[in-house]
Amino acid sequence: DWLFTTPLLLLDIGLLAGASNRDLASLITIDAFMIVTGLAATLMKVPVARYAFWTISTIAMLFVLYYLVVVVGEAASDASEEAQSTFTVLRNIILVSWAVYPVAWLVGTEGLGIVGLFGETLLFMILDLAAKVGFG
Repeated sequence: DWLFTTPLLLLDIGLLAGASNRDLASLITIDAFMIVTGLAATLMKVPVARYAFWTISTIAMLFVLYYLVVVVGEAASDASEEAQSTFTVLRNIILVSWAVYPVAWLVGTEGLGIVGLFGETLLFMILDLAAKVGFG
């Protein structure tokens, strides 16, 4: 579902900020790349490949977050005061919650196995609620 929900979240916040169609397309494309490489990390059987795809996905996420702060943030600076305030809150929800996802993967069963399946599932459920329902 992340391949559909995260682009919609980014589209929503980008439209609120008044970002250009080009900037929205770039942001959503990087996001889709992040999700697909994250999925690949989970599906790989060879540990080196798993961590390589996790690293690529995490780097893509950093680009998404940077783009959200810098490019979309610049577009938001031209918006009304109310839109800027809403943008800031939504951007911060994304920044904080999304930054935890790669850590959750890394400590979970797909990564280092520090957290068991129950804990990992609970963590992702809480993250999804914060990132998606909290955003909504």
